[in-house]
Parts: sequence; C-alpha cells; structure tokens
Amino acid sequence: MIQTNTSLTCLVVDDHPLVCAAIKQLLDKGGRFETIIVEQDPIKAQKLIQKEQIDFLILDVNLVKSDGFELLRRIKSHGFTGKSLFISANDSRLYSETAYKLGADGYVCKSEDLNILNDAVECILNGYSFYKLMKDSGSNDVQLSKQELVVFTYLVDGKCNKEIASILSLSPKTISTYKSRILEKYNVKSIVELMSINKNII
Repeated sequence: MIQTNTSLTCLVVDDHPLVCAAIKQLLDKGGRFETIIVEQDPIKAQKLIQKEQIDFLILDVNLVKSDGFELLRRIKSHGFTGKSLFISANDSRLYSETAYKLGADGYVCKSEDLNILNDAVECILNGYSFYKLMKDSGSNDVQLSKQELVVFTYLVDGKCNKEIASILSLSPKTISTYKSRILEKYNVKSIVELMSINKNII
C-alpha cells in the first residue's frame, strides 16, 4: 500500500488537452499528489515512466498512437509497480473487465461526475480497487481470457488482424486463432455480427 505521507507523483495520459487540464485541476484540489504530470503521447509517457518514479498512473483507454490497455501491458512487463486507473468514454463491462485482468486498480467512465475521480484515487491509494458496476453487455455466459479480452477490444475498434498483431507483438496467425475463439464463444460468424448483437458494448 502506498503511504499517505509519501510525496507522490501522478502521470495523466490522455490525448485530449481539455480532459487533461480538467483532470489535473481536479487532482490539484484533491491534494494527494505533490507532482502531477500530463502527457498526451503514449510513447513519450512510456519513456517517462521508465525514467521517473511514477506512483500513480491515470490513463485513457483510447489513445491516438496506441491505447491505454497496451501501454499498461508494456510498462508492467518492464517492471512498473505503481497504481493505475483507467478513464474511458466507454461504459462497457468488457472494457472494465479487460482493465481488471491487465492488473489495473480501477476504471472510471468519463460520463460520470468528474468528482468521482478523487474518490477513486483515494480508494486506490488506501489499497483497494475501484470498479463500479458497468453496463451489462447481455452476454453474461461468455467468458473470455485476458488475452481474448484484449484482442476483442481491438477487433470491435475496427483493427485488422495484422494491426493487432503488430500492437501486441504477436503473429497474425495467433491473432486469427484468438479471433476464431471469440467468435466461437459468442456463436457468431463475423465481427460485424458480433458488434450487431452486442451494441451496448461498443
């Protein structure tokens, strides 16, 4: 658990300047961080995390040059042990489950009152997770593995197998295998059909 009397540094990663400014202002008022850094580029954010002591990471799921899920996966593979909180415009339970399985400490939807962000930060700094009940996709019986969930989010985002393979450093054949498993579990024949029957999650 991060001690409350420790000088903490928070990094906010979001490619929308206004969102970054609003989050920074809110966190400043919360008074839990000595330093708050804002970065819009996920590649620069990763380099910063590798150089500096980042205690708390707040990141958006959807980023222009990458995405929050992939960024968290990469930095954790390089030894990042700080706390992490996702913020997203998507209130899908599958997205929050993906965040959870990747080891994030919380997930907050942007459609909620921004003040909930400080509640989430306080909760996480006290050693707890912060996951609110997300929208039901209508597919409670479908269980996806951690990697399947990650691939799923890219597929419904419109990325092809080759693009996903490049992002995850896997072969297109491996991605194709994950895709086939996902379609089989949902009993559909295509991603278009999957998106059609799961309109609430995209």
